[in-house]
Amino acid sequence: MTPQTAEDYKDRFLKHLSQTVPGRKEMVITRASGCRLFTPDREYLDMISGIAVANIGHSHPEVIEAVERQIREYSHVNVYGRFVLAPQVEIAERLTRVAPGDLDVAFLTSTGTEANEGALKLARKYTGRPGYVAFEGSFHGRTYGSLSVSWRDRYRDGFQPLLEQVTFVPFDDLDAAAQAIGPETAGVIVEPIQGEAGVRIPADDFLPGLRELCSDHGALLIADEIQGAMGRAGHWYSCQEWEVTPDIITVAKAVGGGLPLGAFISTREIFSTFLDPPLSHVTTFGGNPVSCAAAIAAFDVVERERLAERAVEMGENMRKGFDVMMEKHDALETVRGLGLWWAFDVSPTENAMAVVAAMERRGVIVGSMLNADGTIRIAPPLTVTTAELDEMFNALDNALTELAGS
Repeated sequence: MTPQTAEDYKDRFLKHLSQTVPGRKEMVITRASGCRLFTPDREYLDMISGIAVANIGHSHPEVIEAVERQIREYSHVNVYGRFVLAPQVEIAERLTRVAPGDLDVAFLTSTGTEANEGALKLARKYTGRPGYVAFEGSFHGRTYGSLSVSWRDRYRDGFQPLLEQVTFVPFDDLDAAAQAIGPETAGVIVEPIQGEAGVRIPADDFLPGLRELCSDHGALLIADEIQGAMGRAGHWYSCQEWEVTPDIITVAKAVGGGLPLGAFISTREIFSTFLDPPLSHVTTFGGNPVSCAAAIAAFDVVERERLAERAVEMGENMRKGFDVMMEKHDALETVRGLGLWWAFDVSPTENAMAVVAAMERRGVIVGSMLNADGTIRIAPPLTVTTAELDEMFNALDNALTELAGS
């Protein structure tokens, strides 16, 4: 693709695709490989992995081979209700095998918000209760149910009324949670590590305490692992950092190896409520066999190459790099992270997007957060090298120096 053709695509995008962010897009991607994105005239280091999707890197050859093989056999038949599809069985077995406790059944979806919708329905139907507890700073998706338990008013206000009986309490506050969870609570939905709030990591007693509260009150604990699964935080599921077994886990993003796939995972007992009446929850494309084939390949790469353990090791390199940046630059206020899931706060808040833009000019892609103004996310593929981390820190160093000078 020539640069002129790319400019033409930008104009056509603006004309024919719905805009949720105003303005003309800055680049047209022509190719992606490993930790790199390519436009017609340059390459970029991707340090957000398509927002925690490309955990094994872009265009992994094993994923490509699996997709090509599966699509030659069939790409779609009937994913729920009539047929057994081997790729669905294979990925469900893998996801449940590494899940904590007795979470041994998966319902496959297309997206993370669809997985969260299913989890909310499952909790309500199983318990027969109407209410939910969610947390300030949370993000669970954009459809009505998932939006109802997502915190930020600016994204909710234009779509009211949403689900009733949703109570928001401060994240990492067990006393507030204890006041909110009661006999009307069907489910408590929580990100074990809050992603869009700025990679907020709770105190060690929070998730175990939340588990105990849910058990005491008969409410289901739903762990939203859409961003945190598949090794991102150093475990298959980030709740395993605190050795907690939720009643339901939701996953998506990195699970599909770059293709759309999600799931909500629970016990056979809890899922049995979907049998009465039969087909009380179904999907057309959830568990698409081509996406499942990609997911199987991606899972096997994470397992064989021990990428969760590698995330912990590379995370220590990330921590050391940020320690240097914190000593050198006053604009860096705080840094948080676990595994290869990091965020840092820039002062003043409005300078965050200037840092993002300055790093992009230097060929490094980082991103902002939906629920944390002034915070920048760093979530590279788990295959990132030390040289690529050095490249990122060099760009950050220069960007912050430029910002201080201006």
